Amino acid sequence: MAYLVMMTSRLSHLHRVLKPSGTIYLHCDTTASHYLKLLLDGIFGPGRFRNEISWKRSQPKSHATRNFSNCRDVLLRYTKGDDWTFNPLHVAHDPTYVEKFYRHVDLNGRRYRLGDLTNPNKDRPNLTYDFLGVRRVWRWTRDRMEQAYAEGLIVQSRPGAIPQAIRYLDDMAGTPVTDDWNDIEHCTVPILNFLDIRLKNR
Repeated sequence: MAYLVMMTSRLSHLHRVLKPSGTIYLHCDTTASHYLKLLLDGIFGPGRFRNEISWKRSQPKSHATRNFSNCRDVLLRYTKGDDWTFNPLHVAHDPTYVEKFYRHVDLNGRRYRLGDLTNPNKDRPNLTYDFLGVRRVWRWTRDRMEQAYAEGLIVQSRPGAIPQAIRYLDDMAGTPVTDDWNDIEHCTVPILNFLDIRLKNR
């Protein structure tokens, strides 16, 4: 209880000095995260909760015999206002993923995959038309389809086949960073340094 009283005071002060566009990342372990989330809900508001990030901080220990080995900490992410600053982060695609899904290479050496151009919503009269001899409900308008085709971004493998979109690997930002951080080297550097590394290498 003394710890929670101390944290209530500190978190209230942090909330007071945080900019309306700011974000707080609270690093804790799994024995305290549920208590601290209640405090943050009370101080920031439940609607300001954004993420519970799981950080794999070590390898599982083999000496755990009565419980599952604990190898992670938690970062609770809250924002102060409704219009906060967030820069989406990406990491390089896994080579296995690239080999599996970006199997094609054009004459310039650019790797790409073929994407579906049909619309899952079949009740779209404004997007239903013939394109390259195929009538479907498309994802794009006719003008956008024709422009992409003129730019060489749509291919048809044979007459009558459903056209597909070319999606180049080098146009993709990478794999989005999720709330499961398991790719940070295990060491004793404070988590704030990890956050700094993560944000600088976006």
